[in-house]
Amino acid sequence: MHMNEPQKRFLILGEVFTDVHLDISQSPLRLGGIFHSARAFSAINCDYALAAIAPRYLYENVQKFGNELNAQQTFIVGEINGAPNIMNIQESAENGDQGYNDILRGEAEVAVYHQQLIQIIEEYKPSDILIYPGKYSIEHTFPAFENFNGNLHIDVQYGIKSLEKMISYNFKFSTIILSTSSTLFEQYNFSVTNLVGSTLGANTNSFLLKENRGGSTYYDTKEQTWQEAPAFKTETVHSVGVGDCFNAVFLSQQGQRTNGLALKIASYIAMLYASTFVFEEFKDLILNLNFNDIEKLPAKRLSWGEREKHHIYIAGPDFPDIDTRLIEELHDNLKYHNFIPHRPVVENGIITGSEPEEQQQVAFQKDIALLEKSSVLIAVILNDDPGTYVEIGYMAKSGKPVIVFDPYKQVRNLFLKKSADFIVHSMNELIDTVFSVLGKKDFDPIEKYDALLLASGGLDSTVLAYKLLAEGKKIMPVFLRYGQHFADTEFNTLLDVLPPKLLSHIKVINIEDIFKGSKSRMIKEPNLWLDEVSADDLYLPYRNLLFLSIASSVAQTMGIGEVYSAFINSNHAKEIDCSKEFFDKLSGMLSEYGTVQIEMPFRDFSKADVIKLGIDLDVPIAHTYSCQANSTTPCGVCPNCVDRLAGFESFQETNINSGR
Repeated sequence: MHMNEPQKRFLILGEVFTDVHLDISQSPLRLGGIFHSARAFSAINCDYALAAIAPRYLYENVQKFGNELNAQQTFIVGEINGAPNIMNIQESAENGDQGYNDILRGEAEVAVYHQQLIQIIEEYKPSDILIYPGKYSIEHTFPAFENFNGNLHIDVQYGIKSLEKMISYNFKFSTIILSTSSTLFEQYNFSVTNLVGSTLGANTNSFLLKENRGGSTYYDTKEQTWQEAPAFKTETVHSVGVGDCFNAVFLSQQGQRTNGLALKIASYIAMLYASTFVFEEFKDLILNLNFNDIEKLPAKRLSWGEREKHHIYIAGPDFPDIDTRLIEELHDNLKYHNFIPHRPVVENGIITGSEPEEQQQVAFQKDIALLEKSSVLIAVILNDDPGTYVEIGYMAKSGKPVIVFDPYKQVRNLFLKKSADFIVHSMNELIDTVFSVLGKKDFDPIEKYDALLLASGGLDSTVLAYKLLAEGKKIMPVFLRYGQHFADTEFNTLLDVLPPKLLSHIKVINIEDIFKGSKSRMIKEPNLWLDEVSADDLYLPYRNLLFLSIASSVAQTMGIGEVYSAFINSNHAKEIDCSKEFFDKLSGMLSEYGTVQIEMPFRDFSKADVIKLGIDLDVPIAHTYSCQANSTTPCGVCPNCVDRLAGFESFQETNINSGR
């Protein structure tokens, strides 16, 4: 087993809880809060100490279990009155929302002994402090941190206000840690790219995002590089404190190994933590583990962003006269994990057979459309429903995965058994199976980029993204916010149309102040009922020069040799920096005085050529967005829309004439 370097010493600061698992009758009561990280540090033999805030009745247990878990020192640095610090947990395995309830949280009064915390830091001399915010006032810890020169890490699962207060006092972090179920992630619209592009990036060296059951993402704000790690499958007994275990292991391994391997080791050990409540069992599983072997172990990756690409068809008797609580629970759980579940009866209506034939046909076609766009079907067997069996057969014939959820173990029919890819009996097993089916095998993270792509969610840049990916390029898409009124629509479209494996690699650059005050209709949205919009109205001075200069600067800084733009000659724009001659001169200058080469593979293409290539590459071109005059729906009259429509007409004529 790997032993940590002696100079790495952690101090864990936060509250101690008594965890109560309401959904598991035989689960033990055990100390939670900072003790989850403590168990991980103990199991991997990492030096650490505890700075605990707890109700007085827990003091003796805190000291006792701190000693049993080999904490080098255990300190009480705060007292909680008015609340027992009992954490009731409704959904232990995190199949969906876990339903945490900190009993009498609102009645708590917390005193923090900051002088003692100062003394602890001076005497123990930790290299790293891992902060878990809670009910205590974070300001009371500031005197202890003011002279601390080590690494500060903060887990903001529920501590947004604490993070904001620390930033307002100019504290800098080595790591801001969060999960996909955290309020901070929700605040940034559940987007990792929004998070790393926010002002928080100026206050931390890195972000660590734990993506429940699907792996993790790490972003280095200095190097502007991404690392991803997969998840390992286990029979999940619980998910409580698993993220805290992950934190401890990753931070202990960071610096000694590559970030990618540290993430993978943390993921594997967190999986072991989820497999048992018993610390001795957890420690024994790690005892003979060679951390370097983890690199070779099979795992799967299903990022948060990729999940929303997967529609899931829920088949079952979803009718008013049936107890459909399991179907509702499944639907909510899948949404919690960012999939797109469909209940066809709810979405398309109930058909009893007495409706007009036309209405029945419409409902039937809608159900077929849902089946066609879904990645997987889950059949919930509540009774002997013939419609469910037909849907199973249709999906099986299509070659898509079929999961039969048989909670009451009613499935006996041989044909049904053989038509299903998986038969499961519990919600926990079902959610695990969904991740297993949709997760990517042989995960290969992009560690070094060889191409930077200016990406907008438009037709041309999206087709180019697919083309470069097909050629084996390791791409970093760059999205520029330059004050365009349609920026949100562009960015949301980009997330929808970009190849899923590129989503976590998007870099957002904000340069809105440059064109602030411009009268261009790209900045100030026109009223299309009243205003005519010409190419001149959309003019922004040196826009392309600015974009390519920024992209080239980023590329050279990151050691990327090629900058790709999807510029084509059919553009109507009148800017002087929008000609083939200009791009040739700029590319020559950049390559002569730097290391970056500008590449424009479409410069001699027509719009119809791009459309044809997009169809050949199976690009979702219908979902791209090119309009520059309207921020919500394509106007059809601005130069970009005119180019787009003309391109489709030309493509159609060419294919009709060629007999295709």
